[in-house]
Amino acid sequence: MSLQGSRAGWIAVGLLAASGGAGGTARAGPVVREEARVRVDGHVERWRLVWSAPPRLACFETEGVTCPCEGFAQGEAGALEWERERPGRAPERLDLTPLFGPAAPGAAPVEAVLRGWAVSPRDAGLAPERQAEALRGRPRVRAMVLGDYDHDGQAREFVLQTQASGCGLREAVLLGVDPAGRMRALGTVAHPERPLVLEPGTWARLLRAASVTAVQTPCGDHGSQGEEVLRVRADARGLHATREVYACTARGTRGALQSSEVL
Repeated sequence: MSLQGSRAGWIAVGLLAASGGAGGTARAGPVVREEARVRVDGHVERWRLVWSAPPRLACFETEGVTCPCEGFAQGEAGALEWERERPGRAPERLDLTPLFGPAAPGAAPVEAVLRGWAVSPRDAGLAPERQAEALRGRPRVRAMVLGDYDHDGQAREFVLQTQASGCGLREAVLLGVDPAGRMRALGTVAHPERPLVLEPGTWARLLRAASVTAVQTPCGDHGSQGEEVLRVRADARGLHATREVYACTARGTRGALQSSEVL
């Protein structure tokens, strides 16, 4: 049986357990957000998402989900690490917070944000002091949803949303183990050192098929004068991606190819 596909193979902790709920006294120090057992090359590992300190509530939406909080409501924010334990080896850690940056000039330091719970109609109009209590007992949303995104026969990758820059415009990276056995935000064969950033929906399509074509920005969307198309595929060597930009015609349809870039 696939351990990562079993509810027994993961646990979620997070803010409420760390804080004691509304009116509780927060415990200082790291907080395990989620833990999963993952089979990698025949060995069972323990992966954890760990907050460096108890996180704060973020994107708690009380009147519908706003564009900057798409994919994050009702969430938690703070400094986040991915921790990996392998039999007979020292634990490894990867700081995930920089993936959510960089911060704008003069802005507060970047924080990682994870969706924590599903939005409920009962959240409407809740005052800030009542929000944590409203989440008590509500089922957690899983963050480490493992799958075989690179189609190598091992379900050992998960998608992490890092941005929601506008209505329907979200960005996410793929976390997993690279061919050298290192924890990474995975890149392509052409640029392995640079995380490949796709919309969450494009990653979901890649999980279902080893080759996908996605229109990222159609002609006329958000005032766009060009149409951006991503072609992504996975093979035995890893991930491959190409971005193509097409001109838009006077009728708002795709015109001539203007540029092509290997990502």
